Parts: sequence; structure tokens; C-alpha cells
Amino acid sequence: MRGVAHEVKNPLGGIRGAAQLLARELPDDSLKDYTNIIIDEVDRLRNLVDQMLGPRKLPNMADTNIHEVLERVRSVLAAEPGNNVKVMRDYDPSLPEIWGDKDQLIQAVLNVARNAKQALTEAETEHPTIYLRSRALRQFTIGNVRHRLVIMVEIEDNGPGIEKELQETMFYPMVSGRASGTGLGLSISQSIINQHHGLVECNSSPGKTIFRLLLPLEQPEAQTNVGV
Repeated sequence: MRGVAHEVKNPLGGIRGAAQLLARELPDDSLKDYTNIIIDEVDRLRNLVDQMLGPRKLPNMADTNIHEVLERVRSVLAAEPGNNVKVMRDYDPSLPEIWGDKDQLIQAVLNVARNAKQALTEAETEHPTIYLRSRALRQFTIGNVRHRLVIMVEIEDNGPGIEKELQETMFYPMVSGRASGTGLGLSISQSIINQHHGLVECNSSPGKTIFRLLLPLEQPEAQTNVGV
């Protein structure tokens, strides 16, 4: 992981600088939305790589709007190749803010959604579609802790599905079902959600794969009083 982190960090400064230069030369200000996404994503990746290279750090927790996280993921997917993949939103606007690290949560959702997009593209799925969904679950147990309210994020696609043999190991580092995959994305996503005292689940069959990211609403210090 440290070796991968070094390889990722080396070109980030060049990518950021090139995006800034490109933004200055663009004739239309509306096109700067794309260069801003590049710059923001480089900054987020640099922060994540710094955490991988340095001592283990706790997430930078703060009140976070989960829909801002999902909208950033949607923007990134739209800016990447493969625009034939449709990304649909199905949000519950009444959801409260959660206690989390916004950058890390973006990374966790993006890793899953990007895997879905790549699977749809490689399988040449007809009418390829990804659904980003948010819901609330009440009285839900994660591990041995029962939570009054859990925020559920679902990333669903209509691709070929994940082979049963791979489903048992897909969260392990360096395990990938794609020849070009690194096998790090889902492992990192699971680690991030675990740091948020949450859970990642997956159900997959041909034509429908759903990843569920379950995040407790309460801050950790409040969880000890749940059920008392």
C-alpha cells in the first residue's frame, strides 16, 4: 500500500499544475467546472495519500451532508470517459447530516460507483445505469451496537453481476475481478466505512448489483447510551 501511495503521489502535483494552466487558457468559463473537478480531486487524493504514507490518522470528522458526497461522486463520474452510463439519483431529502469525514466518504462511494461504471462499460451492458440512493433505517444493528437511526447509501447497477467466488474475497486488498483492476478500491472503501463505525454490504446477481454503505447517525460518544 505504501508503494502504491508513492506511485500515486508523484504525478499529482503535475496534474494539478496542468489543470490550473488549462483553466487559464479556456475560452469559456463554463468549461472551468471540469478543471475545478480535476483540481479538487487531486487535492483530495493528495490528502488521502498523505494519510497512507504518514502515521495512522483519525478521520477529520464534522457534520456532513451525505447528498453533497453523492453529488460530488456524480460529478466525477460525469466528467470521466464512458458518458453512455446514466447516473440516476434517488435521494431522501429529509435525511439529517451525519458525523463523518467528507473527503473520505467521497472516496468510499466513488470507489464503488467507479467499479460499477467500469463493469457496465466492459460488459457493454444495454442501457447501462447506476442508481445513487439514500434512505434512513431505524433501530438497525451494526456489529453489537443497535442504532436509533442509520443512513443507508446504495450504489446499484444493472451490469453483469459479481461472480459468487469473488463475492467472498472482493473486499480483500489486491483482489479484483478485472484484468486492469488494482484490487484496492473496495478494500479502501470498507476501511473508510469501518472507521466511521459503519458497514458495507453487497448483493449481486446478473442484471442487479447493490452495494449498501450503512453509516450510524450518532456520534461515537453517544452510541454507548443507545438502548439504555
